[in-house]
Amino acid sequence: MNTFGYRLFSHPLLKNSAIVFAGSMGANVAGWLYHLFVGRILGTEGYGELAALLSLFYILNVPSAVIQTVLVKFFSLFKTLGASGQEKKLLRIATAKILIFEGIGLAVIVIVSSWVSSAFHISSSWNITWIYLIFATYLISIVNMSAMQGHQLFVAASALGVFGMVLRFFFGVVFAFFGVGWTLIGNIISNLVSYAISFIPIRFLTKAVEQPMSITRKDAFGFSVPTLITTLGITLLFSQDVLVVKRYFTGHEAGIYASLSVLGKVLFYATSAVSFVLFPVISERSIRNHNHRRLVGAGLLFIGAICAGLTAVYFLTPGIVIFAFGKAFQEAGAYMGLFAVFISFFSLSNILVQTLLAMNRVKVWIIITVAAVVQVAGLFLIHDTIVRVITVNIVVSAGLFLALLLYYGHESRPSAISVSNHPSL
Repeated sequence: MNTFGYRLFSHPLLKNSAIVFAGSMGANVAGWLYHLFVGRILGTEGYGELAALLSLFYILNVPSAVIQTVLVKFFSLFKTLGASGQEKKLLRIATAKILIFEGIGLAVIVIVSSWVSSAFHISSSWNITWIYLIFATYLISIVNMSAMQGHQLFVAASALGVFGMVLRFFFGVVFAFFGVGWTLIGNIISNLVSYAISFIPIRFLTKAVEQPMSITRKDAFGFSVPTLITTLGITLLFSQDVLVVKRYFTGHEAGIYASLSVLGKVLFYATSAVSFVLFPVISERSIRNHNHRRLVGAGLLFIGAICAGLTAVYFLTPGIVIFAFGKAFQEAGAYMGLFAVFISFFSLSNILVQTLLAMNRVKVWIIITVAAVVQVAGLFLIHDTIVRVITVNIVVSAGLFLALLLYYGHESRPSAISVSNHPSL
């Protein structure tokens, strides 16, 4: 038993996932403290405005997940080829292009900031500009973070994430005494400091001699466009049920369902560390034409165990889990176990999606799109009770998981792996 335990916890996937998970938890604690202290300093009106501005940031930030997935894929490719010179060029070109688009975006924001601030009752149009600059400074850091993830520098990436949130907390608390605008400026400063430090773990790339990249625009678009569609599909599967409930149910019932969605995200994010680790590893193995079924099986086993444990907690002690929302949300406890089943299948499906993208099997977008369409159609047809809404979600997510499992099984056969779909190979 001791030998089994040692082998289990020394498994690279579990060990690296634990590192990323610990980093995520550290960053989340710093983020929670940030909102707690800044909220008290700003007061209800100031914090309400900050929350609205941060919601705008989350909307702006949607493309970052797609950009990171694409960049990690190509950094993994060049790492496998030992082409550090090509990586340096990718680093430079990606940074330059993002800066160009951000410059155009800044000009647009400056023009429309007065209208946006008026529409959302923001105290100063400058705050719209500051929130855009928070997005811009975060997005540019995605390039360096992708290089770290592609090189599987998980300790450095996790440490940088925690450090960035600690900086955000420090500057946020200090600057909050001067108002919402200065609080946002504190975020910009923390992003810039984190970005400067992010060059340290990848300094070996900046010292390399730049070489022409072997990937073409066709390669880049051939992977980027399906990845974008897949990411949008995953986002819809995770969010469109809330919109349907908001449309057809009472305000109270919609609030109850929203609390379920928030608590469901806890389960999903608890498993996201595995996909962060798995993607670059599978990408490298796939490029080398190495079998990775056991590794993916281990990832599914780890996530399955986490989901099973948390689902049991959601079924057995729903009152404790929902306690933080207050008495008004206690009736959500009756649905939490079922909702956890839905999120469990969704989390397992997400791992397979990331695996297939890492293998360059971009046709996975078709399966995701079909699932998203079936889900929204089912919800529009069957939405008389919350239980039925959740049941539709469970059926769709379970069917999606089965379809992805079959697709992965077909594409991971030795004969399929031997035929590489990777650019430049």
